[in-house]
Amino acid sequence: MSSPADRGDVHHSTTSHGDHSIAAHDIRNIFIKWVMHPSARWLPLLLACAAVVIAGTDWPDGPARQYTLWGLLTGLSVLTAAARVLDRSPRDARLAGVLSLVSVLATVGGWLAFQSVRTHGEIDVTGQVRAVGSQPLDDTAHRTLTLRLDARALAEPRNALRLTLAISDHDPAGPTCLPDTHATLSLLTAGAADRTADLRPGGTADFALGARTTTVTIGVRLHTGRGCRMDVRTVSAVLHDG
Repeated sequence: MSSPADRGDVHHSTTSHGDHSIAAHDIRNIFIKWVMHPSARWLPLLLACAAVVIAGTDWPDGPARQYTLWGLLTGLSVLTAAARVLDRSPRDARLAGVLSLVSVLATVGGWLAFQSVRTHGEIDVTGQVRAVGSQPLDDTAHRTLTLRLDARALAEPRNALRLTLAISDHDPAGPTCLPDTHATLSLLTAGAADRTADLRPGGTADFALGARTTTVTIGVRLHTGRGCRMDVRTVSAVLHDG
């Protein structure tokens, strides 16, 4: 037989369990009342729309593919929030709670994904690359060209530059010199690691930039056949975190 003390311990444990059950039941009822309140139907949708509007006013540049996760999560948040608004069944508290929770979590996840792109995403600066020097280039007197990015293009800090150049015949009607042509690119920016890259026409080079770089200067030296005259232009220039 168990002692009275033992029976008292068992009774106390049962009472505690009952108290916890009552508290959980009360919390559940409060949550259901809040979820089913008419004004609460609109809160997830308002939150999702606010996140979209704020993102639109502070939209960074760069390729569309880096916004895929943001777009998926934002779409999910808006769709589930809209479904929550349209769900007017007074007895469907579980579905209403799930829709509200999914919408809020998707909104928060989408916002974090958007902030990650703003901080570390790619920035297209192709239109801000300035070419200094005369063209066409040849393999004798006019071999070099300088490409520059100024502080305005580097306002958002990134630690690498991906550069793609097109090299074409200056006279398209004449014999092509492309098979015998390539260019040597040299990063001349102070504070950045010395780096050179050999590019064929249409090739891409990736340069690591120094910390807090305010200007980027890249020297281009053309190597081509005798008597050839070539044009060089920037096809793509993208700042990114390497």
